[in-house]
Amino acid sequence: MPDARVVVIGNCTLDLAFNLPRFPEPGETLLATGASQDIGGKGANQAVAAARGGVAVSFCSAAGRDVHGTAIRQRLEGEGVCPDHVAEVDTPTDMSIIHVTPEGQNAIVSTHAAAASMDMAMVRPLLRGAAAGDIMLMQGNLSHDLTRACLKDGRQRGMTTVLNPAPIHYCLKDLWPFVDYAVPNEVEAEQLTHCAEAEAGARRLLDLGARQAIVTLGASGALLARGGRIVAIEAESVDAVDTTGAGDVFCGVFAAALGRGLDATRALRVATGAATLSVTRPGTQRAFPRRSEIERLFRRVEAEDE
Repeated sequence: MPDARVVVIGNCTLDLAFNLPRFPEPGETLLATGASQDIGGKGANQAVAAARGGVAVSFCSAAGRDVHGTAIRQRLEGEGVCPDHVAEVDTPTDMSIIHVTPEGQNAIVSTHAAAASMDMAMVRPLLRGAAAGDIMLMQGNLSHDLTRACLKDGRQRGMTTVLNPAPIHYCLKDLWPFVDYAVPNEVEAEQLTHCAEAEAGARRLLDLGARQAIVTLGASGALLARGGRIVAIEAESVDAVDTTGAGDVFCGVFAAALGRGLDATRALRVATGAATLSVTRPGTQRAFPRRSEIERLFRRVEAEDE
């Protein structure tokens, strides 16, 4: 049986990252110790990570009619992500400014006019080609109405729906019944559920309607809530250089692993390993694990289960 396709619907940005000795105080100007430029956006990041996970990936997004939009489409195609559904819009390509401290922590500010211009008319041609069993992967960058419409459409088509709800900027309660896997980090889980403890937050997401809930825990790994059971996956201990995009690596590789037929627990182990690799390098997509590295993670999980 061939692998399922991963359909990512989300934003794409030009990322400008600045290495700082610490985060600035209000009104303060700091001198950066380094800077870099990359393409990013949670949608594009997750699409690239999924493609490196060894599955066919189609990506629906919006970018401006400018050099940044052209660069994003070319980069996606080079990564093996089908860029045919990245619409050209009249607003400038969205941008993100990323501050990174020596400890690898980051703070991000993004524009979202291009992403906000997306509507179901842009997405529908892609979804017409989706098949039952394909994976739909979404984030919180798009409008509430579009996100709900996509998840509902995906559920009706028999797709497996995965929602990484960051950034949280509207109420998601009516989305969870259309979500097979909710994937917040521990901070987002608390914001969404008002539960200070990650396990309780994951269980609460199930109560709200999600079929399964995953809470990523950074250096501590991740946990999966399904039914009345909690599965915890530990992450290897590494020296973090830059955590930017680690959650996107997790989500993209998790979706790829589901597409390749792994069950949720094994997919979780591969995704945790890939995210851990990504934090040991600076940058966004340039820090993502290579295809060969992710393949080694798949083989390791398979060997551990023999």
